[in-house]
Amino acid sequence: MKYLFSIVSVLFALFCDSCSILETRTPEAPANAVQYDPAFDYQTVLVNLKKSIQFKDPTGYLRCLSDTFNQNAPLFVFEPSIEVLSRYSGLFQGWSINQERVYFQNILSKIPSDINTELKLSNTEYDGITPDSVIIQSDYILTLPHTMSSITQVASGGLRFIVKRQKNGLWSIQRWTDFLHANDTTGETWSSLKAQFNN
Repeated sequence: MKYLFSIVSVLFALFCDSCSILETRTPEAPANAVQYDPAFDYQTVLVNLKKSIQFKDPTGYLRCLSDTFNQNAPLFVFEPSIEVLSRYSGLFQGWSINQERVYFQNILSKIPSDINTELKLSNTEYDGITPDSVIIQSDYILTLPHTMSSITQVASGGLRFIVKRQKNGLWSIQRWTDFLHANDTTGETWSSLKAQFNN
């Protein structure tokens, strides 16, 4: 009986060794995971912002903004374009990260999952660079093909970010100013989408 048990044990060990049944394997990343680099420099903030739009990811989007609660950072401030502010004057008083979350989730809920979304930045300039802050100005075209026929799917304009390095070493947008270009008569800036999808 001992002899038979020994033979079975040896055969089992050889079988397990050849098929690697007992070896651990590297876990696979979730299929929908978006890979963001930690924003240890201000350029990465823009890269991550574009990715969050492309992959329709509210969590990644909010990580680009200064978060007093999670980062012990200065309060995030959004200044809408003048044209939108005149139409929605009360809406943007006390605008916070929570309003950013609401608008972004609302608009994403109206975009089919198989439709591409995109943020294009151009003519980007960096100014006032210090070890802890930078001013970023850029033109943008934001394409969010939602299903609401009465609201534009493409917004364009200019943005001005004040990006700061927080106590945790990561950079984030502390102040965001949106504006309409002088030759643009549509008034359909990013602010317009935020206003219309904030309820």
